[in-house]
Amino acid sequence: MCGRYFVDLNYNEITMKIKERLEMLSIFDYAQNEIYPTQNAIVLINKNNQIDVDVMRWGIEGKSLLINARHETINERITYKKIKENRCVVVANGFFEWKNKKKIYITHENEPVIYLAAIYNEKHEFVILTGNSENQMKKIHDRTPIIMNQNEMKEYLAMKLQPKVKNDHLHFELCE
Repeated sequence: MCGRYFVDLNYNEITMKIKERLEMLSIFDYAQNEIYPTQNAIVLINKNNQIDVDVMRWGIEGKSLLINARHETINERITYKKIKENRCVVVANGFFEWKNKKKIYITHENEPVIYLAAIYNEKHEFVILTGNSENQMKKIHDRTPIIMNQNEMKEYLAMKLQPKVKNDHLHFELCE
Protein backbone atom coordinates (compact mmCIF):
# COMPACT_ATOMS: atom_id res chain seq x y z
CA MET A 1 0.00 0.00 0.00
CA CYS A 2 1.10 3.59 -0.32
CA GLY A 3 -0.37 6.15 2.06
CA ARG A 4 2.24 8.88 1.64
CA TYR A 5 5.22 9.58 -0.54
CA PHE A 6 7.98 12.18 -0.80
CA VAL A 7 9.23 14.31 -3.68
CA ASP A 8 11.81 17.10 -3.62
CA LEU A 9 11.70 19.14 -6.83
CA ASN A 10 15.13 20.60 -6.10
CA TYR A 11 16.67 17.14 -5.69
CA ASN A 12 18.33 16.49 -9.05
CA GLU A 13 18.23 17.24 -12.77
CA ILE A 14 15.09 15.14 -13.39
CA THR A 15 12.98 16.78 -10.69
CA MET A 16 14.30 20.26 -11.51
CA LYS A 17 13.23 19.81 -15.16
CA ILE A 18 9.75 18.86 -13.94
CA LYS A 19 9.65 22.01 -11.80
CA GLU A 20 10.74 24.14 -14.78
CA ARG A 21 8.00 22.63 -16.95
CA LEU A 22 5.38 23.34 -14.29
CA GLU A 23 6.53 26.95 -14.12
CA MET A 24 6.43 27.21 -17.92
CA LEU A 25 2.81 25.98 -17.82
CA SER A 26 2.06 28.45 -14.97
CA ILE A 27 1.11 25.61 -12.64
CA PHE A 28 1.97 26.48 -9.05
CA ASP A 29 -0.74 24.80 -6.94
CA TYR A 30 0.73 21.43 -6.00
CA ALA A 31 2.06 19.70 -2.91
CA GLN A 32 5.77 19.19 -2.34
CA ASN A 33 7.91 17.14 0.02
CA GLU A 34 5.67 14.72 1.98
CA ILE A 35 2.54 14.18 -0.10
CA TYR A 36 -0.74 13.13 1.55
CA PRO A 37 -3.97 11.81 0.02
CA THR A 38 -6.38 14.55 -1.18
CA GLN A 39 -3.52 16.90 -2.05
CA ASN A 40 -2.86 18.14 -5.57
CA ALA A 41 0.19 16.22 -6.73
CA ILE A 42 2.50 16.22 -9.72
CA VAL A 43 2.03 13.41 -12.24
CA LEU A 44 3.46 12.59 -15.63
CA ILE A 45 1.09 11.86 -18.52
CA ASN A 46 1.30 10.91 -22.17
CA LYS A 47 0.12 13.96 -24.11
CA ASN A 48 0.26 13.63 -27.90
CA ASN A 49 2.87 10.85 -27.61
CA GLN A 50 5.09 13.05 -25.45
CA ILE A 51 5.65 12.85 -21.71
CA ASP A 52 4.34 15.96 -20.01
CA VAL A 53 3.54 17.09 -16.47
CA ASP A 54 0.17 17.71 -14.91
CA VAL A 55 -1.29 18.18 -11.45
CA MET A 56 -4.06 15.91 -10.20
CA ARG A 57 -5.74 15.22 -6.88
CA TRP A 58 -4.55 12.09 -5.09
CA GLY A 59 -7.61 10.01 -4.32
CA ILE A 60 -10.84 9.12 -6.07
CA GLU A 61 -13.96 10.15 -4.18
CA GLY A 62 -16.72 7.61 -3.75
CA LYS A 63 -18.30 5.98 -0.72
CA SER A 64 -14.85 6.36 0.74
CA LEU A 65 -11.63 7.92 -0.52
CA LEU A 66 -9.70 5.48 -2.72
CA ILE A 67 -5.96 6.21 -2.88
CA ASN A 68 -4.65 2.86 -4.15
CA ALA A 69 -5.91 0.26 -6.59
CA ARG A 70 -4.91 -3.39 -6.77
CA HIS A 71 -3.48 -3.77 -10.26
CA GLU A 72 -4.61 -7.42 -10.27
CA THR A 73 -8.29 -6.41 -10.09
CA ILE A 74 -8.60 -3.15 -12.04
CA ASN A 75 -10.22 -5.03 -14.92
CA GLU A 76 -12.95 -6.33 -12.58
CA ARG A 77 -13.69 -3.33 -10.37
CA ILE A 78 -16.35 -1.05 -11.82
CA THR A 79 -14.60 2.01 -10.38
CA TYR A 80 -11.47 1.31 -12.43
CA LYS A 81 -12.80 -0.51 -15.50
CA LYS A 82 -13.59 2.73 -17.35
CA ILE A 83 -10.32 4.45 -16.45
CA LYS A 84 -7.75 1.64 -16.56
CA GLU A 85 -6.31 3.05 -19.80
CA ASN A 86 -5.97 6.56 -18.30
CA ARG A 87 -2.41 6.08 -17.19
CA CYS A 88 -0.30 8.53 -15.26
CA VAL A 89 2.87 8.25 -13.23
CA VAL A 90 3.66 9.67 -9.81
CA VAL A 91 7.17 11.09 -9.48
CA ALA A 92 8.76 10.40 -6.08
CA ASN A 93 12.06 10.11 -4.29
CA GLY A 94 10.53 7.50 -1.99
CA PHE A 95 7.39 6.46 -0.12
CA PHE A 96 6.39 5.76 3.47
CA GLU A 97 4.99 2.69 5.20
CA TRP A 98 4.32 2.00 8.85
CA LYS A 99 5.36 -1.12 10.77
CA ASN A 100 4.49 -1.44 14.47
CA LYS A 101 3.55 2.26 14.52
CA LYS A 102 7.01 3.21 13.22
CA LYS A 103 7.29 5.25 10.03
CA ILE A 104 9.68 3.81 7.44
CA TYR A 105 10.95 5.74 4.41
CA ILE A 106 11.53 3.48 1.41
CA THR A 107 13.73 4.45 -1.53
CA HIS A 108 15.44 2.63 -4.37
CA GLU A 109 19.15 1.97 -3.83
CA ASN A 110 20.14 2.81 -7.41
CA GLU A 111 17.47 5.30 -8.53
CA PRO A 112 17.22 8.79 -6.97
CA VAL A 113 13.79 9.21 -8.58
CA ILE A 114 11.19 6.46 -8.76
CA TYR A 115 8.00 6.39 -10.77
CA LEU A 116 4.80 4.91 -9.36
CA ALA A 117 2.20 3.53 -11.77
CA ALA A 118 -1.19 5.20 -11.42
CA ILE A 119 -4.50 5.71 -13.21
CA TYR A 120 -6.83 8.71 -13.20
CA ASN A 121 -10.45 9.63 -13.87
CA GLU A 122 -12.15 12.46 -15.77
CA LYS A 123 -12.08 14.65 -12.64
CA HIS A 124 -8.26 14.46 -12.61
CA GLU A 125 -8.25 12.28 -9.49
CA PHE A 126 -5.69 9.47 -9.41
CA VAL A 127 -4.96 6.27 -7.52
CA ILE A 128 -1.60 4.53 -7.23
CA LEU A 129 -1.46 0.95 -8.48
CA THR A 130 -0.27 -1.64 -5.97
CA GLY A 131 0.67 -5.30 -6.05
CA ASN A 132 1.66 -8.07 -3.67
CA SER A 133 4.94 -7.30 -1.94
CA GLU A 134 8.05 -9.30 -2.72
CA ASN A 135 11.47 -9.81 -1.13
CA GLN A 136 12.31 -7.63 1.88
CA MET A 137 9.19 -5.47 1.35
CA LYS A 138 7.04 -8.39 2.60
CA LYS A 139 8.40 -7.75 6.10
CA ILE A 140 7.03 -4.19 6.05
CA HIS A 141 3.66 -4.49 4.27
CA ASP A 142 1.82 -7.07 2.15
CA ARG A 143 1.07 -4.51 -0.59
CA THR A 144 3.49 -2.20 -2.40
CA PRO A 145 3.22 0.47 -5.08
CA ILE A 146 4.27 -0.53 -8.59
CA ILE A 147 7.72 1.04 -8.89
CA MET A 148 9.28 1.75 -12.27
CA ASN A 149 12.54 3.20 -13.53
CA GLN A 150 12.63 5.93 -16.18
CA ASN A 151 12.57 3.56 -19.18
CA GLU A 152 9.72 1.49 -17.75
CA MET A 153 7.80 4.68 -16.99
CA LYS A 154 8.01 5.74 -20.63
CA GLU A 155 6.83 2.30 -21.80
CA TYR A 156 4.00 2.30 -19.25
CA LEU A 157 2.72 5.70 -20.41
CA ALA A 158 2.97 4.60 -24.05
CA MET A 159 0.74 1.58 -23.20
CA LYS A 160 3.58 -0.82 -24.09
CA LEU A 161 4.21 -2.13 -20.58
CA GLN A 162 1.89 -3.87 -18.14
CA PRO A 163 2.68 -2.93 -14.54
CA LYS A 164 4.31 -5.50 -12.29
CA VAL A 165 5.81 -5.49 -8.83
CA LYS A 166 9.58 -5.32 -8.48
CA ASN A 167 10.75 -4.94 -4.90
CA ASP A 168 14.45 -5.54 -5.40
CA HIS A 169 17.09 -2.96 -4.42
CA LEU A 170 14.91 -1.09 -1.95
CA HIS A 171 16.43 0.82 0.94
CA PHE A 172 14.58 1.16 4.27
CA GLU A 173 15.15 3.99 6.73
CA LEU A 174 13.40 4.38 10.06
CA CYS A 175 12.02 7.93 10.49
CA GLU A 176 12.24 9.74 13.83
